[in-house]
Amino acid sequence: MKKNTDTYSLAYECCDQVFLEEGRFPTIDAIRERIHINSPAVIKRAMNDWTLHFVEKHRRKLEHPKMPAALVDAAESLWQLALQQAQAAYGERQAALDRKEADWQSRLQALEQARADQELAWQQEAGRMAQELTAQADVVLELSGQLGTTAARLENTEQWLAESRQDLSRAQGALAEARAANETQAREWTIKFEKDHEWHLRRIEEEKDLLKKRQAKALADQKRALELAQIDQEALRIRLTQIMHQVGDSLERQNKLEAENAALREQLAQAEQALASEREKAKKLSSLVKKQRRRPARLTAERAS
Repeated sequence: MKKNTDTYSLAYECCDQVFLEEGRFPTIDAIRERIHINSPAVIKRAMNDWTLHFVEKHRRKLEHPKMPAALVDAAESLWQLALQQAQAAYGERQAALDRKEADWQSRLQALEQARADQELAWQQEAGRMAQELTAQADVVLELSGQLGTTAARLENTEQWLAESRQDLSRAQGALAEARAANETQAREWTIKFEKDHEWHLRRIEEEKDLLKKRQAKALADQKRALELAQIDQEALRIRLTQIMHQVGDSLERQNKLEAENAALREQLAQAEQALASEREKAKKLSSLVKKQRRRPARLTAERAS
């Protein structure tokens, strides 16, 4: 047995308010707007129980109508008059039911047309979103390729930078060897070659400074190229994230259209249920009139016996 929650109680009580104030059977949207709680499953269960109670209450009224005692002992003419009035009331009720049935049929056709239009719109939107997803998938593939190319360029740049560092290390080793050789030569040649030795030392320093400047410039250029490659890679990653967000928004719009289509189908089911209920009432009312027609004959037979 399902537990009746506070939401169930509020929804059940609100069904009477909707029926009395608006003159129509309650719907999930009407109940939800009044109780300010979004729980379709609980609201639907409360509406079903209220509808069954409503039908049972009116069925009991039709099976056991309150008839005054004076009608039982009245003359046959009064009974015939009451029967004629009941037939007239039944005719008016039947006409009202026919008009209501026509109105329900019209509303059902309108709901069916709205559902068909909504389903067609959803199919068109689904096709459009499928095309957008295909296009965005192509963009993702293209960006993935660019990201791979940038990664390869970055790897090549890092390899070149490592090789440049090795060249600088070898140059520094060669410079150290040249300095040692010059110092040995200076010791051997002493004063005779002092001027030449000093000149060679100046050239070595100049060459060393020039080599350091060149290596520093090369390292700065490679560092700048590495920074630019990292910036390009980050931009590609940001672009890829934006595209994934756009794909998520497209899926969210598709889910919203599916929810609207489900709501229209639910309204159609409720309308069909209400029409079936009205037909059942008309059937029971017709059965009651037939019983009332047979009663005078039974009374006449009992008095004759």
